[in-house]
Amino acid sequence: MLKLNHLDYYRLPWNLTDNSISWLEPTAACNLSCDGCYRKNEKDGHKSLSVIKEELDVFTRLRTCDGVSIAGGDPLMHPDIIDIVKDVKSRNLKPIINTNGLALTKELLHELKKAGVFGFTFHIDSKQGRPGWRDKNELEMNELRLHYAKMLAEEGD
Repeated sequence: MLKLNHLDYYRLPWNLTDNSISWLEPTAACNLSCDGCYRKNEKDGHKSLSVIKEELDVFTRLRTCDGVSIAGGDPLMHPDIIDIVKDVKSRNLKPIINTNGLALTKELLHELKKAGVFGFTFHIDSKQGRPGWRDKNELEMNELRLHYAKMLAEEGD
């Protein structure tokens, strides 16, 4: 009988424990107040590294995954984001950061790459009330999306 390795088929989950990406939320803090956001923006809502490590232990024990989506709040607001990425990477998992990008600098990007970040997912839309982008429509937001794409390309692999 043919046995499938679901990790090879990137995202063929059959049940909750057999999903290739786990979700980690190290902080409830965010630097935006988006319309419609379900999260409470808790300025001091950072989980401790010990709690984050415990959650990662649960992922590796109970889940069959190869990636960890690091979200929040905005994970770049967590003061230990570099250590979080290193820990995820040290477990042979792919750290993927979900961010609005507002806190991402070239220096932070460089440090995240050194720590082992696998990828980024940027949430950029016209309902976020971003400073300098408040009255822009979705098409106009492409300029900002391109800015982050270029930043990643300049940093390289």
